[in-house]
Amino acid sequence: MKTQKLLAVFLSSFIFCQVSVAQTSTAEDVRIARLAGLAKVWGAVKYFHPYLAYREIDWDRALIETLPKVSSAKTAQEYESAINQMFAVLNDKSTRAEIETERVASASIGGNTNQNPIKNESGILVINATQIATAVAKDDDKLSGFVTSVTQALPNAKGIVIDMRSASGMGDIDLYFFGVFMRQALSALLEGSVVLGSTRYRQHNGYATQTGYGADFYASAFLTSAPQVLQGQAKTKTPPIAFIVNEHTPSFGEILSGLQAAGRAFVIQDGERAPESGGAPLTIALPDNVKVRIRTTELVNPDGSVELQPDSVIAKTTTTDAALNAALRAVQENNPSQRPKNTAKIFTDLLDQKDNPYTDMQFPTVEYRLLALFRFWNVVNYFFPYKKLIDDPWENVLPRYITRFEANKDAADYEFTVREMVAEMHDSHGGTRNANLSLDRLGRFQPNIFLGYVENQSVVTKVLDDKLPIKVGDVILTVDGEPVEKRRADVARYVASSTPQWLMRLVHFRLLFGQKDTVVNLRVRGTDKQIREVALPRSQSIMDPKLAAVLQRTTPVIQVLPSGFGYVDLARLPASDVDKMFDTIKNTPAVIFDMRGYPNGTAWSIAPRLTEKKNVVAAQFSRPLLEGKSMSDPDYAGAASYSFAQKLPDPKGDVYRGKVVMLINEDAISQAEHTCMFFEAATDVTFIGTPTAGANGDVTYMVLPGNLQVSFSGHDVRHADGRQLQRVGIQPTIRVAPTIRGIVDGRDEILERAIKYLSDTTRK
Repeated sequence: MKTQKLLAVFLSSFIFCQVSVAQTSTAEDVRIARLAGLAKVWGAVKYFHPYLAYREIDWDRALIETLPKVSSAKTAQEYESAINQMFAVLNDKSTRAEIETERVASASIGGNTNQNPIKNESGILVINATQIATAVAKDDDKLSGFVTSVTQALPNAKGIVIDMRSASGMGDIDLYFFGVFMRQALSALLEGSVVLGSTRYRQHNGYATQTGYGADFYASAFLTSAPQVLQGQAKTKTPPIAFIVNEHTPSFGEILSGLQAAGRAFVIQDGERAPESGGAPLTIALPDNVKVRIRTTELVNPDGSVELQPDSVIAKTTTTDAALNAALRAVQENNPSQRPKNTAKIFTDLLDQKDNPYTDMQFPTVEYRLLALFRFWNVVNYFFPYKKLIDDPWENVLPRYITRFEANKDAADYEFTVREMVAEMHDSHGGTRNANLSLDRLGRFQPNIFLGYVENQSVVTKVLDDKLPIKVGDVILTVDGEPVEKRRADVARYVASSTPQWLMRLVHFRLLFGQKDTVVNLRVRGTDKQIREVALPRSQSIMDPKLAAVLQRTTPVIQVLPSGFGYVDLARLPASDVDKMFDTIKNTPAVIFDMRGYPNGTAWSIAPRLTEKKNVVAAQFSRPLLEGKSMSDPDYAGAASYSFAQKLPDPKGDVYRGKVVMLINEDAISQAEHTCMFFEAATDVTFIGTPTAGANGDVTYMVLPGNLQVSFSGHDVRHADGRQLQRVGIQPTIRVAPTIRGIVDGRDEILERAIKYLSDTTRK
């Protein structure tokens, strides 16, 4: 019996612990989800709320003060309240968070839906526009009948009241017919024309670089649409008109603004909350059934002021329709001089859109570290043209990194997390500048050797000091007792890479980094298959500019090979020598362009001289084009782009008619790959070697707290025929990869294969 009791107690404790862990896990999951929701809301306001374009609002500070409140929120109400406190700095009632509850339509709003929506009250024509829209949505044949009824009642009307109130948001079909009816009815009611208000919104054409370098053609703007004109068809003078609106009134601000400014109408607001002015809000669903509505456009009145200013704001009552009574009074008295003076701020100057890098924060606090995450995630979410090519859906990345940034112990740890986060883009243009403390921890010194990924192994490709006990061709098996595969994986976590070939290129460059004068212990296998242990001092600074020269080819930049074929090293050919190059190779039957490296802008002058064709498209470009006015429409939000076809320039010199071969490998990235596309558009080029890095698209930069500068590709660049380049690279026509034996023997196997190919195809 005692044993049974002990067992029961044990099982009870075990079950309690399991439930406790589950509850804790659930509570933590909720916290992370709330913070992720906050990140999305903060980013949407940052890039699309019109006020941030011209009002001095410290939106970073608003987030910093909100983060602890959201993190500690215990209920949905606390979560909602925290977000609304952040929104308070905007001073915009149209941007708010609300816990969604089932809405019950009230018959008192807009009148009884069973009654005639067009009626006469003491000589005043009262039109229930929302009721008409609902009826027409069910049977559009009724539209002409309603418009006719309005026209027929007009001659006997002393005034007109148009009730535009809605008990809740209207459906898309109802909204459509609301707009159709209102425009037709107003055209029938009005005498003469009325200039309407305008809509103003923010636009982002790519992501404008946040530093003094990077591509400079991405830009943000603040646009104002040209005002439309409402043409009235009435033959007699229009009687006074009053519109009744509430918070759910469909966006019709431009018309109300124009009529009000022209002294043709009064606007009566039912309740403290105004209708959306300028366009439908962007809505974001958050955890806890919280829904956020964000203004993305604003109304510009004909006098240049912003936001619709009602003539009267009437408090809601439960006994009488006070707003309707006020509207009836307004048209009866018809005294526009009593209208409150428009005090809304008139737009002046745009603000600088550069983010604060918080240079003085070597190790930002947890709130500023989360600010870094939120900035980065939103920039990629809205502006990275290759977001769809990221392996893990971008939605999943945000919650994974919240706890990682919260757990950072010091500045270097923070920098490592940023590096790892940047790698999530899988963009070889991705990088992190000024992350010096993490680089110090990794080490800035290496042994006097270079490694490469050859035959799927880590291989010594160069030895800069003959006294070292290591040889070209040695295969690395372990690094400081750790299997080389694990060391490669550890280094790869912090490398942003579009393709495996670029990843292995950078991993092997960094594989042996460490502190100055420390020793790295390697187990290697020689070409004789013997395994041996070697110890190498890390004596070579990775910052030494001489290292780049060591990796450069030493053969002539321009030459005619003994085979009779031309050879041009595009990684070393200056633009000023292009004419000299063509003079050298003009009589050769074929030329080999070596694009294993980074060029010097020569594609624009060389490619046009490889073809007789005119008007040649060389590449297709596109970048995100985001506009506040479209963000509320799921069919358009984030789907638009600024696109163009880049063409070859006109040639300046004679055309080369020989066969063209291009040597490629993983060293070719960005402009090098663009050069390949220029050449393939111009002529029937044969690519020989291994795939290129797979990253192209004019680099731009964002800044994060701690003055970290993160780069990424700002353009989606494709082949002229639309084929994908990013994360693919230029694929060789003839695949030839270096071998360990070839490296040991000092052979250039890719060049050798090109010469053989040309010898077989150009000579009989």
